[in-house]
Amino acid sequence: MSVTQKNLFDRVLDYANRANPYPIYEEMRKQPVVRQDDGRYVVSTFNEVRAALLDPRFSVDPRKGDRKLNRPLVDGQEPAFVRLDPPKHDWLRRQVMSKFTPELVSGLSPRIEEIVLDLLNGRRNESQLDIVEDFAYPLPVTIICEILGVPRADEPRFHEWTERLIKGFDVGQRHNEELRIQANQASEQLNSYMSDLITRIQQQPRDGLLSAIIHGKQLEERISKDDLVRTAVLLLIAGHETTVNLITNSMLTLLRFPEHLERLRQEPESVPNLVEEVLRYEPPVQYVLRNTLTDVTLADVKIPRGSPVALMLASANRDPARYPDPNRFDPARKNIEHLSFGNGIHYCVGAPLARLEAQIALVALARRITHPRLLSDPPPYRASSLLRGPRHLPVSVERVLPIV
Repeated sequence: MSVTQKNLFDRVLDYANRANPYPIYEEMRKQPVVRQDDGRYVVSTFNEVRAALLDPRFSVDPRKGDRKLNRPLVDGQEPAFVRLDPPKHDWLRRQVMSKFTPELVSGLSPRIEEIVLDLLNGRRNESQLDIVEDFAYPLPVTIICEILGVPRADEPRFHEWTERLIKGFDVGQRHNEELRIQANQASEQLNSYMSDLITRIQQQPRDGLLSAIIHGKQLEERISKDDLVRTAVLLLIAGHETTVNLITNSMLTLLRFPEHLERLRQEPESVPNLVEEVLRYEPPVQYVLRNTLTDVTLADVKIPRGSPVALMLASANRDPARYPDPNRFDPARKNIEHLSFGNGIHYCVGAPLARLEAQIALVALARRITHPRLLSDPPPYRASSLLRGPRHLPVSVERVLPIV
């Protein structure tokens, strides 16, 4: 094994490769499971990534692996439920899913369409848009605030905290002590903000999921305030950050392949499959992290107990053993079974909402902006190697059409 092969994950973390990590993933897949110099194992092929996602011997809890590589952001603090194993994970997830129902999500369509309409109408006289700032960010952040019962007016406060927290979670910055301190402070500020909000909701019920959980009459056991604070912060961040990337990555891809943008304009009913292909082709989450609870053999490689493991979702989604011509963007592709929302018991809670928001957003953009053209390709990307997407996506347009 060459040194280059052993350290491909470091190249993924390198910002210089953020705009196009896919050649690195192609190199990775030559060996489905590879041990890096720092002791981390990297899994890059579809069958092996899916197997690990479904295998209970792979823990999501960072405290159960190498402390050097998995140093917690806040020492002594329990993670949110997405980073917990059963049984507590299952119990907390049920508390969320009992309120975050398919009926709630499907009922949001008119409100999502209303926000999309307002955002586009606000740009009708513009000849240039930033898809991120003008559209892809304000849509999901407004929706998740309304779902949770978080005041939308507080967005400027938690936006800055969220940005710093995400930087601190990035694997590539694990040795940056200054960034870690800033992320730690941001975590404390977010938790304090959410704790104060929950106290107010406890005293006075209001609309939203948090109030429904707090004042629900059918919970099998009352959720603790600490658990609710961590869960609420998680839902607030995850409820918009990945969807921003999904909408932006979708528009970037469609602008690179304008024939598919035109097809969407003419055939809006094709949008569900198009979104699934974007999720496969340009996923908003590039990888997830696990730790082995026991020795595990995967693709003939023995991974020792306690080893940190990176499951490369974006690489698995372009595995030629699973997808014919995987580097081709094909919105008509059949049987898209991507891993972008994970798999198994940790499958993304917000997947149905992200899909719905992206579908409504993309149809509206395709039908209402005329002659869009990328002003920067590649655009500037966000720093994170985990949550990959453009920081800005400037686009020139002839006009934004009014609603007919």
